[in-house]
Amino acid sequence: MAVADDRGTLTIADRALTRIARQVTLDVPGVAPEDSAGAVERTLGRGYPRVHWQRAGTTARVEVEVAITWPSSAAQVTTGVQAALRQELERQAGQELAHVSVAVREVVRGPSARPVARVR
Repeated sequence: MAVADDRGTLTIADRALTRIARQVTLDVPGVAPEDSAGAVERTLGRGYPRVHWQRAGTTARVEVEVAITWPSSAAQVTTGVQAALRQELERQAGQELAHVSVAVREVVRGPSARPVARVR
């Protein structure tokens, strides 16, 4: 049987961590879906959530920018994103987050708040 020190290491690319972080963020209630960003943002490929990393080994700092749906509480959504990222990145990738920053950059109408077209 191999001793833990004799086994190899697992390195997860920043791109993979970014995908995990984006999906975890999108699963938090109140975070707006990717397609809810403004037309200009989508055209330029700058939708939300946006994820930025700084890593050193298995410890990282992550900054996430999100759009939230109206009337969600920004405080509850950002706290939920922080908790979800800490839990899931540790579980899925063994990545310890020393710092998680979540910024709300846009508030959009939720699906139920969208205006309904009326025929006159």
